[in-house]
Amino acid sequence: MEIIRIYNNNVAVVRGDDGKEMIVIGKGLVFQKHAGDLVDETRVEKCFTLQNPRVMTKLEQLIKDMPSIYLSISEEIVEMIRSESDLKLSENIYITLTDHISMSLEREKKGVILGNPFLIEIKQFYKKEFKLAEKAADIIKKHLGLDISEDEIGTITLHIVNASMNQNLENTVKATRMIQDILNIVQECSECRFDEESLAYSRFVRHLQFLAKNLLEKRSKSERDDFMFKITRLRFPEAAACVRRIKAHLEEAFGVSISEAEQGFLIYHIVNLTSEKTN
Repeated sequence: MEIIRIYNNNVAVVRGDDGKEMIVIGKGLVFQKHAGDLVDETRVEKCFTLQNPRVMTKLEQLIKDMPSIYLSISEEIVEMIRSESDLKLSENIYITLTDHISMSLEREKKGVILGNPFLIEIKQFYKKEFKLAEKAADIIKKHLGLDISEDEIGTITLHIVNASMNQNLENTVKATRMIQDILNIVQECSECRFDEESLAYSRFVRHLQFLAKNLLEKRSKSERDDFMFKITRLRFPEAAACVRRIKAHLEEAFGVSISEAEQGFLIYHIVNLTSEKTN
């Protein structure tokens, strides 16, 4: 491994035997070394090889002025997520998660806890990701001896969701609010509370996650795919009326419009959810 750039005694960019650039980390790894020197590979503790050169460049810029431990923690968290779940993560998580924890952990070390206004919704809608974020908290404690707040675990959850759905944090927050609004409307229409552990509820929430993502990214199903809407609106008029309320609310509150095809799928899920409560 030939050194290309050195950021501090512990972090450098090197060129591997295959000619590809990578970031390497190790205690005192490049102390008193210079560009062109070779790295002692036995002292390399972490090695990052990313496929996206843009992400690689941003990550290099990010780690210039921060302790290398934060990048190491992020890498361990990402590997944990990949080994313990089926989530497909965007490489951007190395940037967003490293940047976030470098600031939030410094803040929490000082006892400054920022509340997470969406914590309840995050725990409700992203149960799998929240459990992974709890394991991320264990990794942070192992390295820094710091017990992070549940609010912070919630924010890490959103970063995991972002990376798995390949969207930005702003849209994830909007999507969380949108999902809660839709569930509130459905609950008002049906006049009952739902079993959040049921299969129908989990399927509905999962559908809403993708619906919100598509709406916020201005993507929608083709109006030619409206067969389900034509069938369900006549067969299930109460659910169809509920969807009309949802459509009006989304247009007013979020400036998005759902197609007839999407309305058909909503009616289908609402019928499944409400029929479960009446059986």
